[in-house]
Amino acid sequence: MANETTSQLMQKAGSYGLQEFLEIMGELSQESTKKGLLSRQQKELITLGLALYKNCQRCITIHSDEAARLEATDIQFCNVKKVIFFMNAAPHGDSNLWDDWVNNWKDYSYSKVKERQQLREMVALAISIVMQHEKQIQLHLTAALDADISIEQIFEIVPLVMLMDGAPTLSQVPSLITGYEEYQQK
Repeated sequence: MANETTSQLMQKAGSYGLQEFLEIMGELSQESTKKGLLSRQQKELITLGLALYKNCQRCITIHSDEAARLEATDIQFCNVKKVIFFMNAAPHGDSNLWDDWVNNWKDYSYSKVKERQQLREMVALAISIVMQHEKQIQLHLTAALDADISIEQIFEIVPLVMLMDGAPTLSQVPSLITGYEEYQQK
């Protein structure tokens, strides 16, 4: 199992029972601590965003401390917190406020410093997956791809979300794949 990719592990998770699923979660946990296309610092900041969104105090402490150990800056911590404010304010369903929220998000997310925009979009995408909010997933997936985040980097976010939110994450993978395919056709 050590040579399998994250996407192969996720595919297997969908067809296994609880014991096998827990074993795969353990594998994903190890995978999430490795440096891949995303740095360890980026992974910790994304996971911190998930912890803040879920309001898991123990997780917030762990991931704040680890991000600090990995020399995350005050600006990076601030960006993660601001993403949480935006995501908590996001309208749900077919609200008339959706377009206004999107315009405000785009004003906030855009940055001349590409790394800031990328971090904001990766954290927002991770939270969108937890929210199981189709419009949010498509918005942040497209914005992440526009900000030069590769689909491979995006799929490194998925195990982090799975570790924080469990099996419901798997139900959102088709949205990511469909969104990417639609993006490629543009």
